[in-house]
Amino acid sequence: MELDQLRAFVTVAEELHFGRAALRLGCSQPQASRRVRALEDALGVQLFVRTPRRTALTDAGDRLLEDARDTLAAAERLERRAAAAGRSVAGRVVVGFVWSTLGAHVAPLVAAVAERYPEIELSVCQLRFVEIVPALRRGDADLAIVRALFEDSEMIEETLRHEPSVLAIPAGHPLASARTVPLAQLDGVEMVALQRDLAPRAYDAVTAAAAERGLQLRIVQQTRSPSEALALVSAGIGIYRLPSSAALPHQGVVYREIEDAPSRLVLIRRPAPPAPAVAAVAALARDLFNDADYASNDGAAALEPRSAVT
Repeated sequence: MELDQLRAFVTVAEELHFGRAALRLGCSQPQASRRVRALEDALGVQLFVRTPRRTALTDAGDRLLEDARDTLAAAERLERRAAAAGRSVAGRVVVGFVWSTLGAHVAPLVAAVAERYPEIELSVCQLRFVEIVPALRRGDADLAIVRALFEDSEMIEETLRHEPSVLAIPAGHPLASARTVPLAQLDGVEMVALQRDLAPRAYDAVTAAAAERGLQLRIVQQTRSPSEALALVSAGIGIYRLPSSAALPHQGVVYREIEDAPSRLVLIRRPAPPAPAVAAVAALARDLFNDADYASNDGAAALEPRSAVT
């Protein structure tokens, strides 16, 4: 007894016509008939009553039809599970995030890994920007989904996408009435920023890029965390830049997109060939977060480093 014989039996039983069944099976009518006949010989029972005018199930055929369907379904499950086992990867993978990549990226990645690779134990951790490379070097993290590093290291940095940057603005601020804000309008505007020691290279790159454009970044207060920065914005102290995917509702704060100043989301890993589980999670991150809608490099060099410290 073979699976193609069972498929022929079930298909003929559903069509009650050997010609139509053969079309569904992708074979000739004589081939379909031979498969059914071979199954009848193997089982020792007649499954169909055949006449020139009609084809009908016998009582035995009617009783055996559901068992044949169950057998085919079990065979298909076995094939799927065997294929999945062949692709199976297992192990522990730690992915690091910074504050601005946590909210929009942790949940989709965790859900996708659980669905696609249930044998992978995925852990996530929040890193400060200056901790990213050391954590990867020590093996405390296997991957990092963060903002652009803006520093030389042995790590491999892969751009996942560019997304718009936004300004967090006090609700009563003059810029709050605009739909979008050109970079030139930031000249001399009171701003809140994260402290330089959290990401010194990015901080210096921002100020240098602003100076090249003739912009004076008037930073009136520095903070240790984005949540503190948003609290200061709400209090009217100044405006604060962050990637659009990190712009969560905050009382007293409105968000406006900055024109031509995208923020770059990157995937960072060690240079050595990754373990299969790490490679699988990295591939999932690419599938999830590569987004052509955000792929604009216009003005990316202008103030992009500012996003690295968020």
